[in-house]
Amino acid sequence: MLRYVLAAAAVSLISSAGSAQVVNGGFEAPVITDPCCNTAPPASNLPGWTVTPDVNVVNGTFMSTAPGGANLAFEGSQYLDLVGQSGQGSISQDIMTTGDLLYNLSFAYSHNLFTGVPSASANVLINGVVVATIMHTGGTSADLAWQPFSLGFTATGPTTTIGFVNLTGGQNEGVFLDAVSVAAVPEPATWATMLIGLGAVGISMRRRRKQVPSQLA
Repeated sequence: MLRYVLAAAAVSLISSAGSAQVVNGGFEAPVITDPCCNTAPPASNLPGWTVTPDVNVVNGTFMSTAPGGANLAFEGSQYLDLVGQSGQGSISQDIMTTGDLLYNLSFAYSHNLFTGVPSASANVLINGVVVATIMHTGGTSADLAWQPFSLGFTATGPTTTIGFVNLTGGQNEGVFLDAVSVAAVPEPATWATMLIGLGAVGISMRRRRKQVPSQLA
């Protein structure tokens, strides 16, 4: 019983630090049933995201060597091709945040090997400002060699815009994205409060157990 009380208290304290949720961060919608891809625009075709023309949602087996091959998505069964059928694609999304709180943006990235291009790159933006440039090299048609990315940022208001803009390559030569998420990071003071609170709960539970008299059969 004690461990469940402590776990519930931890979740409550961490949640109070602020939260953010990326809609369709795994690009599982819309569901792509053919072996290739689906052109995302208009925006309603890619829930949660604002997109430029010819950004593609890709079925996880698109880069496989044979139809029905292994799923190559980083997570789930689909991922995003930031270029698709154009030369420079982009996506963005407004998420709910709390001003002055620290958040962590994370995702995985690869690049389209369909035309044999050795690498591709893209800018990562927060509120329209470039905060990082990613470049991917390597991978095969059986293993896209996904690379994890993580970046902390401080929110400046009730909403934060995250975005991705492809930089290099032409048609079918862009960056792949998957598992985009943003999560609040508890500050040290919040962690201290949580630990103190959990300690108090634990002591209280132990005292209560000691105060219950034992019963003889």
